[in-house]
Amino acid sequence: MTPRDEKAYVKFAEYRALYPSEHEDRIWAAVAEYFAMKGDGPRTLLTWEKARTLNAEWGPHRLGFAKALIRAHKWMEAVHELEACAELDSSGLKPECFDENDLYFLGYALFGAKRFKEASEAWRAAGNSIRYWADAQPLKHFHMHRGWACHLEHDFLDAIDAYKRALVAPGPGDTAEDDDMDTADVDACQERMNPTIERYFALAQAGELLDSDELSAMPFCR
Repeated sequence: MTPRDEKAYVKFAEYRALYPSEHEDRIWAAVAEYFAMKGDGPRTLLTWEKARTLNAEWGPHRLGFAKALIRAHKWMEAVHELEACAELDSSGLKPECFDENDLYFLGYALFGAKRFKEASEAWRAAGNSIRYWADAQPLKHFHMHRGWACHLEHDFLDAIDAYKRALVAPGPGDTAEDDDMDTADVDACQERMNPTIERYFALAQAGELLDSDELSAMPFCR
């Protein structure tokens, strides 16, 4: 970490005192999570990078650093971290949960980099492995954003399919049987989001194009 950030090192020392037997990289990861909860983006980025540097073979550190890079709009750096995470076979992660699925975040990094075809492919693969979403909002956004990626590539049939899935989500194949969602929350999410999704669905049906500069897609992070 250059230059040395004293506030980060003070928090590291505090956590080290609480957990003296824990590995140094895990302490830095805990510090990164602390700064993330505080909304301190620069220190979140710096401390996740420290954890990843100390243990580059541990998937959660790679993913945590990539999430911070995405929040900082450092798209291609995030792509690099997520590709490295995939090469580690998502070591230490639970890819069946959306917030630990490297392909889910890879899609967002690629979308931010305006590599829309690759983003849609990453999201399609992510959809085949994610089974736990916990609530409808990230799931519905996921399908809508995949629709955007296809739409921007003029792949109207796949865009229409993605928008349809967004409209009915959570729908068949979206979740595991034990991924319980509150029915009232799902209904409220449908009512809140479906008018926007319907607008993009109608544009795709009409073969009308989207302007990528007017679209911004960011992942959910729990």
